[in-house]
Amino acid sequence: GRLADWQELADGALTDPRVQAVAPFVAGQGLVAGEDHMSGIAIRGIDPARETAVSGIAGLMREGSLSDLEPRSYRVILGVDLAGALGVGPGDRVLLMLAEGVVTPAGLIPRMRRFTVAGTFRAGMYEFDRRQVFMHIDDAARLFRMGDDVSGLRLALGDLFGAPLIVREVAESLGGGVLVSDWTRRHSGFFRSISITKSILFVILLLVIAVAAFNIVSTLVMVVKDKQ
Repeated sequence: GRLADWQELADGALTDPRVQAVAPFVAGQGLVAGEDHMSGIAIRGIDPARETAVSGIAGLMREGSLSDLEPRSYRVILGVDLAGALGVGPGDRVLLMLAEGVVTPAGLIPRMRRFTVAGTFRAGMYEFDRRQVFMHIDDAARLFRMGDDVSGLRLALGDLFGAPLIVREVAESLGGGVLVSDWTRRHSGFFRSISITKSILFVILLLVIAVAAFNIVSTLVMVVKDKQ
């Protein structure tokens, strides 16, 4: 859905002392085409000034800068793996296509727009480096015909591990009626794999210590027996 009164919701969220910053975004799916290749992508329109307060994307840039994303500039920032797959770099042009089309006498034609690659980033996670595309929120709103609405708000919290509870309490204090999510749900598979890995490592290290302790004890027993 859409948030029509997002500015009011953002101001309300900031009244909670646990919320440090709020940034709006416009999100959607599409296709991006380079000279010879095409790939499915996740599009996120951001306000560069606000985004730096809620995410670390500015520190992940490999080429270009978030400040290069200006309204009506029609520039994009790609993940390094996506840029490599498309064979493009800063200054190159790419074609973005949306599933939402325009009905013409010839049939349904996908909406398309040429964008200039302004830079690349590396997050270290395949789902971002291979699929994520950032553009200015105004360009994304025009692309998805959102008007003044946005897809949602991102909150930066002081208590990272309190996110599941805090985000729901903030939404309820604003009157509810919105879909809420947090990093523990959006990336649950990734963090579950880390948890499983930690458990397995604990068991392995415990077995190693048990075997080492047994060897030390048996060696001491044999030494004592030999001395006797």
